[in-house]
Amino acid sequence: MAVEQTANMGGGTVWPLQALREVAGLAHSNGIATHTDGARLMNAVVASGVPAADMAHDYDSVWIDFTKGLGAPLGAVLSGSTAFIDAAWRWKQRLGGALRQAGICAAGCLYALDHHVDRLAEDHQNARLLAEGLSKIEGLALETPQTNLVFFDCAGAKTTAEILAKALREMGVLVSTVGPAKLRACAHLDVTRGDIEETVTIMRRVING
Repeated sequence: MAVEQTANMGGGTVWPLQALREVAGLAHSNGIATHTDGARLMNAVVASGVPAADMAHDYDSVWIDFTKGLGAPLGAVLSGSTAFIDAAWRWKQRLGGALRQAGICAAGCLYALDHHVDRLAEDHQNARLLAEGLSKIEGLALETPQTNLVFFDCAGAKTTAEILAKALREMGVLVSTVGPAKLRACAHLDVTRGDIEETVTIMRRVING
């Protein structure tokens, strides 16, 4: 059984600590192993103030990705018991997952942990700023972001997600389509407050024709 922290398609929302404990307890009581997909675990930590160790405490394994909001060029780690990691290592090698000169990758990940965790709060602020700006554009419906992901619906603007994403891409703004009329924007290390303000301006121009 796995939980994703933060929940991507749930709007980048944070699993509350009590809910995490209840889910893990139910799984373990039924003999089911538990895993935390911590792709944005540190976003959840910064947004909630709950330490990562507490969030992962009741889970048998946890994955942490350094290439998302933490900004490392590549790299992720899998944590768990010694027996679990030994088995994971063997399968990694069998499936061609060997990596040479891994120290360079590890250095980028360590730098991200040392310097980029607290700054995730900036991404959360930028996401809220983007949501606030988009909410003022007629035809767009917004979900209030908890972290760095902003989901919005363009059905009211009489367009589709695919058409809107293509028009935005031609103007230098990249968003993901997650449904016929639903899109996702992500604030991260390489997105500044100025970029957010420019995105709102471009979005208004595209929507209003």
